[in-house]
Amino acid sequence: MSGPALSAGDLLSYSAGSTQTGPDGFRKVNRGGLSLTAIVRAHWPHLLAPFGGRTPLVINAYPATIGFPTDGAMVDCYLSPRTASRALQLAAREDMPVILMCQSLFLAELLFRHVAQGFALPNAVMAIAGGYCTPHSLHASLTQFLAAHGVPFTLLQGYGVAEVEAGMLWGVDYDAQGRVIYRPRGPDIHAQTIDGRLHLALKDASGKLLNEPFDTGDDATISGGDILISNARNRLTPAVMQELESWDLNAWRRRTGYLGRHDGSLVFQLREGEQPTDGRELGHYLFGDRFGFSWLNKPRWGL
Repeated sequence: MSGPALSAGDLLSYSAGSTQTGPDGFRKVNRGGLSLTAIVRAHWPHLLAPFGGRTPLVINAYPATIGFPTDGAMVDCYLSPRTASRALQLAAREDMPVILMCQSLFLAELLFRHVAQGFALPNAVMAIAGGYCTPHSLHASLTQFLAAHGVPFTLLQGYGVAEVEAGMLWGVDYDAQGRVIYRPRGPDIHAQTIDGRLHLALKDASGKLLNEPFDTGDDATISGGDILISNARNRLTPAVMQELESWDLNAWRRRTGYLGRHDGSLVFQLREGEQPTDGRELGHYLFGDRFGFSWLNKPRWGL
């Protein structure tokens, strides 16, 4: 069976972490533009206070095409820390706040490496992270790290499905169990649970569904406008979450967040140049040799 008709000028995006290996499972990216700050202003307007009404520099550090911001200048870094660091320096020089579109483990690598090299930081950083949930401990560590350099930091977490749309849900806060409290980005999003599983779809201006509700594979509860998602165990196990949430800033500064399992125990990849201090840590490249590694790939947290 052939897929959807393609036309000259279509921009396609595959999921950064899809388990599919065939040609299907992509979406057409809307070239009409994406107002990132408008979405934030609709739900959490106070988070934009550090921007002071200035035009942000949007750095795409996500391993898939997201869209084109209409409220900022954009630079692609192609997951190169060096390129992204140059963009951060540009924003600092031009007195521009930064919006980083990313996955959170690469975000940490970028910020730690940038500061370690002595480069200037912009005076406000907002990260929009997707692909997988960001542990609260990492969020807190990055907030603490940037605060020590006088930089206010905000992390928004996005949730979507590549076959439908990116960034359908947005969240800032966590509940007592460490789950992100998501909200639909706007009236164009339909969210429901079927047998406890979260299903998402797009709606047109009249409220008509544009696609059949898509099974995300994650359990969820919906209360009012809030959506609490419990990741499927093949994506995130309680044991892995408990371990990650036990890390402080020093641990995150040394470790990438990529994990493996050897002889029943979790092992942790170190950042380049760091040396193991216990038997659970592996040097950066030794870990990659044993378990594989790429910033293009999501961490394997379903261990």
